[in-house]
Amino acid sequence: MRVAMSLLAFRPGRIGGAETYLRALLAHLPREIAPGDRLAVVMDRDVAAGLETPGFERVVVPKGARRVVAERVLEAFTPWRARDLERLFASLGADVLFFPQQSLYPRRAAGPAVITAVDVQHLAFPEYFGAFDRHYRARVYPPSMEAARAVVAISEFTRTELIERCGVAPGKVVAIPLGTTPLDVRGVVPYPGLATPYLYYPAASHPHKNHETLLRSYAALRRAGRIPHRLVLSGAPTSRWPALARLAEALGIAADVRHLGFLSYADVHRVYAGADAVVFPSRYEGFGLPVVEAVAHGKRAVVSDLPVFRELGVPDAWRIDFADPEQLAAALARPGPTVLARPPPTWTECARRTLATLRSVAERGSLDAAGEPFSPPASGRAPTS
Repeated sequence: MRVAMSLLAFRPGRIGGAETYLRALLAHLPREIAPGDRLAVVMDRDVAAGLETPGFERVVVPKGARRVVAERVLEAFTPWRARDLERLFASLGADVLFFPQQSLYPRRAAGPAVITAVDVQHLAFPEYFGAFDRHYRARVYPPSMEAARAVVAISEFTRTELIERCGVAPGKVVAIPLGTTPLDVRGVVPYPGLATPYLYYPAASHPHKNHETLLRSYAALRRAGRIPHRLVLSGAPTSRWPALARLAEALGIAADVRHLGFLSYADVHRVYAGADAVVFPSRYEGFGLPVVEAVAHGKRAVVSDLPVFRELGVPDAWRIDFADPEQLAAALARPGPTVLARPPPTWTECARRTLATLRSVAERGSLDAAGEPFSPPASGRAPTS
């Protein structure tokens, strides 16, 4: 089997958990391929300059990232076609094309394709997206899902969203949860210069990440002297961050809140290591990798009461409404660590199941001979409580 994996939509440092997913696939897919399998990765010259891809044949498009973005937009909104890329993908002779970032580009790439869908948040919370993003997704996502032979969802929750909100045929969608890397946290040195104890929230300041609600509830508890914690944030500061910083000032907690900005993967784990608890007040997640990472570090993980966190096995006691300071206080008063109801999958398992999906499409043209999705084990389903 020859697989061509596209990274033409990859923008390092800007895509959070999706970047962790891409880098994990790059690391683990070559380890799991069968004898005779071949992997190729297609990327622009800017990404290629900073990304190592051992185990992959490297196919570098002679264009920079900005030009690729411009041409993707052009193809989405006009009759223009990326014919040079169509010819490139055709020349690879791949048995299956893999687009792990939700859309096909070029749209008319020749060959059976598989895409990964991370979430469809724009349908659940359109108010969180600007006009351009809403229109772009509407132009690109539906035809990509229709053209793909199979769609990989990163959780059972996302699979259900694709079926119910997007009308994707159930037999076309397989849930392959994101993975985790087993950690030996004994040797992790905490991030320097952080006053303890602190709560940690690793998330870019996008609207759905719900920083405002967290700041308000944290401020209520801090002013009342009910918690001793500082609040540490990390993640790319978006255009919303100045308004959030002003809110922290107005709430009287600016001195207690520290934003570390975008951190490397290694530094994120150092901040986890020193945290008293990890908080995750997001309103929408396709999976929620930081929750799994926090648990791997043996931390208390206090999260929103979302269906995907029930699927991950976060116990009832650790799922709260962050708009209620009393619920936050009660969760922080509980001893830890948080223990999931089932072991999370590993990146090795994620890579193996992804390769099985790619092989099925390459050999049969669909997920399996009957056109049915892979069935997750019973332990992978969400608890009913």
